[in-house]
Amino acid sequence: MHVDVTAKQDHCQVVRTGHNLHIMRKSCLIEHLPLVAFLSVLATGCQQADQVLPFELSEGEGATITIGTTGGTISVPPSFSLQFPAGSLPASVSVGVTPLITAPFPDGGGVAVPGSAYDVGPAGTMLAVPARVQIAVPPALLEIGDDVRLSVAVLRQNGSIAIFGGTYDLTNGFLTADVDELGWMAAVVAEDALAVARGIPPALGGGAVPPPSPAPFPSGPALSSHGGVQFSASCAPTVRQCFTSGLIRVWADDVVRERLGDELFLLSPSVEASLEFLDFDQNGVPTNVVGSITMDGEVRARINRVVSRYQLDDGVHTGSGDTPAATTLSISGNVMTFGLTRTSANFVEPNEQFEFGVTGIGTSEMLTIRVEAEVTLRNEDGTETIGTIVAHVRLRR
Repeated sequence: MHVDVTAKQDHCQVVRTGHNLHIMRKSCLIEHLPLVAFLSVLATGCQQADQVLPFELSEGEGATITIGTTGGTISVPPSFSLQFPAGSLPASVSVGVTPLITAPFPDGGGVAVPGSAYDVGPAGTMLAVPARVQIAVPPALLEIGDDVRLSVAVLRQNGSIAIFGGTYDLTNGFLTADVDELGWMAAVVAEDALAVARGIPPALGGGAVPPPSPAPFPSGPALSSHGGVQFSASCAPTVRQCFTSGLIRVWADDVVRERLGDELFLLSPSVEASLEFLDFDQNGVPTNVVGSITMDGEVRARINRVVSRYQLDDGVHTGSGDTPAATTLSISGNVMTFGLTRTSANFVEPNEQFEFGVTGIGTSEMLTIRVEAEVTLRNEDGTETIGTIVAHVRLRR
């Protein structure tokens, strides 16, 4: 399976250019800047690093400014700023920002950091080009590990909570993210966060995929029109959270952790997976399959004093077309081999192999599929180091 993880644009440009992470089946690239260069760019690129924290504001101590089509910035020093790029608004708009001191931020996006909520209006204004928000989040207000799980939450006009990942600078205490709508905003500590475990998980045990009823006789014909056996999984931040569902687990080996650190989280992941086993031979072994597995979220890593995010957007489906199509399937031990698959990056892979395990749950079964990617880390001397990231996706019948 092809996995593409790309760093989003960060508050300090050096983070984006210095730690872009591209994970693919065969290779990946992480550019590594010398520490001295990183710190020097950081000092000039973060424009609010000298502001004093923590801050104190009172209800109503906000700001109002007219922002036109050429863009502009509204700020409530020293704790909040929102920068509109050119083209963000279709016409001049009177934008207002008011701190929310007494009104609680709605649940659903995580736990709001005290003193970090703002009413940004006109609420419901959609932005053609995302605006960059900076919210002061004093490190003293965070528990251990919270800095890696910070995001910006926006209360949308329809009442839902949108989560926007960003970067967090522990040196100046600012959380930075890009938002696409105006409304109540707050810095939140995500609850739907999976800790990336250390090392490589144990091998899956294989097993038999149960055929549909009626079961084939030992010497009877292969099943071809009795209906398939389907396994599926679905979780997302706004519905059934992946963290509580247990449908996905992620590991990173020591090579990856030495470069990105031990504080690795997969934030707000979404998983949609469905595999239907269609035809079975006379021994009850499936010979054809159709379906797809997609997974996205944000990998968070603390590099020096900056928490950066890397967007994970991965998918694979059976067949070589734009939509899932039936393909041949063979099983040997604990490995399934799909005849043809197509990735979200439009790579067609013949004979794609997946380690798997089938376990009983009550009166049904669970199918676990292992998704693995090699990570090539480029060193300063031009050499490369190989690391591994593995995910287990659990599908239920």
